[in-house]
This record gives sequence, structure tokens and C-alpha cells, in this order.
Amino acid sequence: MPELPRLPAVASLPLSVVLLARNQASQLEAILTSWVAFLNGLDRDYEVIVVDDGSTDGTSEFIEKGSANNQRVNLLRHPSPRGEGAALRTGLAAAQYPLVFYTLCHPNYQPANLGRFLQKRTNPQKPDLEIDHVHLMSAARGGRLIPLPWRIVGQGWRLFCRILFTQAPARLPGWLGWQRHLGAFLARLFFGVRYHDVGCPFRLLRREILPRLPLQSDGPFAHVELMAKANYLGLVMGEEILLEPGHYPALDHEMSREERRQLFHEAWRVIRHPEFGSAKMI
Repeated sequence: MPELPRLPAVASLPLSVVLLARNQASQLEAILTSWVAFLNGLDRDYEVIVVDDGSTDGTSEFIEKGSANNQRVNLLRHPSPRGEGAALRTGLAAAQYPLVFYTLCHPNYQPANLGRFLQKRTNPQKPDLEIDHVHLMSAARGGRLIPLPWRIVGQGWRLFCRILFTQAPARLPGWLGWQRHLGAFLARLFFGVRYHDVGCPFRLLRREILPRLPLQSDGPFAHVELMAKANYLGLVMGEEILLEPGHYPALDHEMSREERRQLFHEAWRVIRHPEFGSAKMI
């Protein structure tokens, strides 16, 4: 394993948390309460940036009331829905602190899992698991039980690799749906990103890298775009942290024809005309 570059320690520095919300008014109180309680326990300065992507259920009004009681909670609002990537772009641009974390404003994306990104690691064989040693870290959703036919295919493939190469690939941690597994394969093929759940919206990164990673995508492909550009620039990316198995919203949503069209259009745009922003990191 090549020696990792030495990076300035950031694990204990102030933190910006970006939550992407749309029509979450019924769950916002519990979600914000859990995030604020967790962040208060970190004993550091922080801010919570909630980006409301054109909600119609009173989400913005609820956040405004919450921010009046907590000056560390800020609301950014799109007048009309612009997409998950556009909301992420808005939130990242507003982040002020050296560490930036983002996820969806949904109860299954738990603050405790962010704590696993920030905790100190004691295994010298895997120093890249700590944010002090990498530029960004990403999670993988636990997924569901892999369907039997695919388990059989996987066992056959691992046996074939062990016989031919004397080493078998790791088992999948869970089933994310054929569309997401296909997406991970294509991300590896076209962008060289070797992540199991390349589109997982649960990430921690150093703010200094953001000028090099301008997001061109308005839809959920932005999560893949961020990893593809980071990989191309040679930034150090930590191993995936496996989230607890859960009923994650993105796993139950099958893309419509229009959503698939947007995804392919944005992927093709990034492939043909990628933008990398300023060469000078902040």
C-alpha cells in the first residue's frame, strides 16, 4: 500500500452540517433536535445549514422557527424545486467551517454515524479511515438481503476468481437494487471510483477541496460527480463506512424515465466537459 500524504489534522475543527430537505415538515422537529443534540456533544463550534428545495408543506416556515431559537441553524431556500444536486451546490457554497458534512434530511440518516467518521482510529493498517488522513469520507448504506439468484451468481464469481487469481473479491455488504449496482459498475468503468455505494448522500470532507469540485449536476448524479472529480484530481478518499441496515429512502425509489434521462444527460455532460474550478485550494 503506498504511503498516504500527510495532511493537516482537521478531525476536531469546527463543522458545517448541510441537510438537504424537501417536504419534510412532519419529521423536521425530530430530525433537527437529534442533529443539534449530537453536535452540542462534540464540544466544538458548528453550523447547521438546511437547504429547502422548493417544499410546499411548510418546511421552510418550520425551519425559520427553529433557527429563531438556535442561531447555529440556518435556512437556505429554493423558491421552486431545482433538484438534489442543486440543493447540495447551494449548501456547500454556504458552508463556512473547515469540515463539511452533508446528508439528506431524513430520520434514517442518523447523526451517530457521523460520529464514526470523526472518531480516532487505532488500527495502523488502515489509517485512511480517519478524516485526518484523507480529503473526504463516504458511507455505504447497509442495504437489504441480496436476492437468492444474485447470491448464487456472487458465490460462483468469487469461486472463479479464487481458482483463477487465488484471491476472491469481497462480498457485497447488502443489496442496493440493480440500478444502483449497475451505477456503481459504470462509475468504476468510466470514472475509476471503486465504491460499493457511490451515490450514498452521507459524506464528510475538507472544505478546502470544494473550489476544485464545482458541481455541474442538478439531480442526484451530483453525489457521483463529486467522487469522480475527487478521484480524477488524486484526492485521498477514505474507505466506505458501512451504515446500519435500514429503510433508506433512496433504496426504495425507482427512477422514472425522466429521472433516468436527466441522470444520463448530466453524466454525459460531466464526461464531455468536466469543470474543476480554481486550482488554488482555500
